[in-house]
Amino acid sequence: MIEFQNVSKRFPDGTLAVDNFSLVLPSHKATVFVGSSGSGKTTLLRMINRMIDPTAGSILIDGEDTSGLNPVSLRRRIGYV
Repeated sequence: MIEFQNVSKRFPDGTLAVDNFSLVLPSHKATVFVGSSGSGKTTLLRMINRMIDPTAGSILIDGEDTSGLNPVSLRRRIGYV
């Protein structure tokens, strides 16, 4: 399971890419993010595996906060398309 808890991302130039996003994605299910260009889809996906770190909130994988995990180890145990 992947859980977003009040996740936000603001880039250094002030761009707010994701604002207070919360969602639970169940295990073993296909999930698709759909939205217009610039709506934060890619940013959300990149935050799951810590290619980008959120500026607020938490992302949990099977109940474990990804902020405390080694990014390389995390990327080796998950994958997405």
